[in-house]
Amino acid sequence: MRERVTEVLKEILDPDLGVNIVDLGLIERVDAEAGRITVDLIMTSPACPQADYLADQSTQLLQQTFGAATQVSVAVVDYPPWGPERMSDAARRQLGWAP
Repeated sequence: MRERVTEVLKEILDPDLGVNIVDLGLIERVDAEAGRITVDLIMTSPACPQADYLADQSTQLLQQTFGAATQVSVAVVDYPPWGPERMSDAARRQLGWAP
């Protein structure tokens, strides 16, 4: 189920970069079991103005995908700090960085 949650979260794009939050390395933790999904997100900077937006979008999409019977909790956490090494090769290519 964890893999399915991660695949669903790939549909959420960072509005500033146009790259999905999974490939950007913003997913810190996913706990998923029948009836409950918990996700921790980290932002590229502590004062990221998109934090609430990305958490809300993630919550809504997961709730829509897994149904009202599933308890969904998405939180933005401050630790560990994000670094560009968290990005996938696909995100690096999309942003014009050499992998």
